[in-house]
Formats: sequence, structure tokens, C-alpha cells
Amino acid sequence: MVSAFNEIMSNITLGYYRYIGSGSGRQVFDLRNGYVIKVAKNIAGIAQNKVEYKISSNDQSPLFAKVIQASNDFALLIMQKADEIYNISYVWKYFNVTSKRELFNSKELQNIKSSYNLLLNDFGRESSWGIINGRPVIIDYGFTREVRERYYKFF
Repeated sequence: MVSAFNEIMSNITLGYYRYIGSGSGRQVFDLRNGYVIKVAKNIAGIAQNKVEYKISSNDQSPLFAKVIQASNDFALLIMQKADEIYNISYVWKYFNVTSKRELFNSKELQNIKSSYNLLLNDFGRESSWGIINGRPVIIDYGFTREVRERYYKFF
């Protein structure tokens, strides 16, 4: 798998994969095969990749885009590609809520919050969600309480 990750990184450098976006710790590229790769920019990004890998490996709910593979050092992570959500109301409608507060208090989000120590505020933004098989899924779930306390002390 190391050679596959090396080839992907070479293709990113050559501009073969479309840049989708980035956060404070990672950049995301479309692999054009139904998957994206999240490339850590720093140690916080590595920690976020590691969290997503662990959650995806342990979670059986349909709430998360699934991680397919991670590099041994977690600098690279391959995940299912989701279609973009342009309005958070799509998520609200799916969960039958009318506000962020109701979404955060929903049984589904409360369960994953307690199971994985996730910070729900991130899930109030469209950019944390995507659509796979016609339903909303969380595509950015690497920001746990531990990651925040260890790498983002300014929050």
C-alpha cells in the first residue's frame, strides 16, 4: 500500500487530482474514483486522520463517510467521496429538526458525541456533511475533545 500512497502523492504534486478544500490541519483531494484523500499538513492533521480512522473502524452507524485506508503514519487517509451539501437545512430535514440546537440534541448525534467524544459544534456547518447514496453523512469528524485540547489550545 505504501507504493500506492507514493503514487497518489506524486499525482497530487503533478496536479492530477482536483483540490477540494482544506482546514487547519488537512487538505482534501478528489481521487476521481469515488474516494478522496485527506493529506495532513501538520501534527494536528495527523491526529484528525487517526481519529477518523479509529471511528470509522469501530462505528457501524450510517452517520459517517467510511475510511477505506490510512497510511501507517496517518499522514494520508482515503475516505468515501460524498456529494457537497449546499445548505444545512438538508441535514435538518433528514433528521426532522428545525435548528442546530435540535440537531445537536438529536439521539443520533448525542450517541456519537458520547461514544467518540466528538465536539458537535462542527456538525452545524454544511462543510462537515456530504451526501452518499442520497443521505447525509458526516465527512469531517476528526475534531474530538482530545484533539482540540492537545493541538488547538487557543479554542
